Amino acid sequence: MKKWMQIFGPLVMILLAIIPFMVLYEGISMNIPSLPDFEAPDWFIPVGFVNIALIVLVSLLIGWSANKE
Repeated sequence: MKKWMQIFGPLVMILLAIIPFMVLYEGISMNIPSLPDFEAPDWFIPVGFVNIALIVLVSLLIGWSANKE
């Protein structure tokens, strides 16, 4: 399981970071006119917090699997 977590764990963390990044990008795109406009749906904010919690959980699982051996 250690090898599996070291390969897919960071990939899952990157995929989970997409929605929180899009929430941040909405505010940035409104203030910088050279960026394309983006309006995030209202449900992105609570889902972004859930994704951040899942990123922390995956990182703890990766650390736990590395220390297990």
